[in-house]
Amino acid sequence: MRPQPELSGEALDSDEMESRSLVFARLLSHIFNPVFVTITAYLLIGLHTLDEAGLAWVGGIIAFQTAPSVLYYLVRLRQGGFSDADVSVRHERNELYMFGTVSVLLTIGLLLALDAPRPFLALTVGMLGIGIVCGSINLIWKISMHGAAIGALATLALIYSNALGIAFWICAVAVAWARVRTRNHTPGQVIAGLAVAAIVVSVSFLALA
Repeated sequence: MRPQPELSGEALDSDEMESRSLVFARLLSHIFNPVFVTITAYLLIGLHTLDEAGLAWVGGIIAFQTAPSVLYYLVRLRQGGFSDADVSVRHERNELYMFGTVSVLLTIGLLLALDAPRPFLALTVGMLGIGIVCGSINLIWKISMHGAAIGALATLALIYSNALGIAFWICAVAVAWARVRTRNHTPGQVIAGLAVAAIVVSVSFLALA
């Protein structure tokens, strides 16, 4: 048996750095999961109102819109409907987009019926637009929902506060790097997700909020 060549200290350091960057990228992907990011966006609006009613609206939206989608994802993952937890296979994402779109549509109907504050309606309509655009794109090309989610939050934050918006856009750049580093997406797919979200949320708030 031929002995394995010894790696130089420089090569070992390089491998260690690569490994650490991958672990950090995966951590960022988990922290900025689209579900957590979306909930944060609604919380941002709720906290901006500075009253209990705002937070009550957030709780209702999470229960009616977000929770069913998460439950659907977990059930389908357990059933083996997805190849992995990231739903890396593009065509497997189609059913998530469809279920999410129906959930958001029902939420919009509820918000209109209950005369919800306009910012909540604007964000939910924005989420509908993002889902429709990204879902349509996903039929032919994979687009980053991590990018779309953090792009929506960063755009919303910028509407309320320049400092907060800049902070979240820095987070968006970090998430973009992470999704490319983990090889879940190409740079173009992440940038497309960010751009779609920024445009749709901006238009939605200009029109409705």
